[in-house]
Amino acid sequence: MSETDEFWDFYWEMRLQPMENLGKRSAILAASRLIRQMAEQVERPLRVLELGCGEGQVIGTLLTAHSQLCDVQTSVGVDYNSQSLARCRRDFPGLRGVEGDFTDPDLLAGLGKFEIVLLVNALHEVFSDSFSHELGEIDVPAAKLRVEQALASATGCLKPGGWLVLFDGLEPPGDPTQTLCIRFRDYLVRDGFFTFAREYHPFRISYRKVADPLCVDLSWRDFTRYLTKSIFIGKKLWETERLESYQYFSELEFRAAFARQGLAIFELRSLTVNYEKWRGLVTIETPGIDFPNEHILILAQPAPPRVI
Repeated sequence: MSETDEFWDFYWEMRLQPMENLGKRSAILAASRLIRQMAEQVERPLRVLELGCGEGQVIGTLLTAHSQLCDVQTSVGVDYNSQSLARCRRDFPGLRGVEGDFTDPDLLAGLGKFEIVLLVNALHEVFSDSFSHELGEIDVPAAKLRVEQALASATGCLKPGGWLVLFDGLEPPGDPTQTLCIRFRDYLVRDGFFTFAREYHPFRISYRKVADPLCVDLSWRDFTRYLTKSIFIGKKLWETERLESYQYFSELEFRAAFARQGLAIFELRSLTVNYEKWRGLVTIETPGIDFPNEHILILAQPAPPRVI
């Protein structure tokens, strides 16, 4: 490992400690590596775009670290939440914050082209916005179509040779209707699950009580959603997190969607950030089943045109 790599390993280890459990560390590390690689190939400072930037933790942290390699003034963060953007502008002066819906192709068309486009915990919000009051839950086919349309618009913001960095929730493989039995650590954790099942908005959560008062049977799909939301139950963030499904695509669906947009995937990883926390809360009683990886990281570029 070179001294440069050692420096950045140490830098990010110190810088990202407060973000360890927020599911953004892997995305920042991957984007940092891409910025440094691209800076050796591109003579001008790089432009970075983050869609759904929120308070700017990801793009702001990257631009601060790589201020000599990136053009802060022409890099852009887009978000619909004015309060989040105000915090972003305050914490990262010089970064241009654009208020608006990043699924609007006209909005993105006016931003220009970028060497790096970031979609970090953003597309699951697009998916969750397709809640159908008639169905009483998310209209899944319509929601997945909106996600792919948003992905297409994001792809259109890439310069030739640019990189798309996606980090988001992952639907685990296997039959989502498969039933498993879980045991809660104690009654407090069990009551938190009941709160989740009662208040979670995107889908109806079904479970069956069994003889043991600390155990329930539920589907693999509902179990995964409980895990990814359990860290927010009882906290202020629960008011917004309970409205969103973190999962929307499986790995196969991500691969297919990227291929349809002409994107070549160079790195794909599924990972978890809360495994030890989950093991401290619940035990899976059903043999042969382990906790799922709930995150996916994808680095992709527009595929070169095929030669006929």
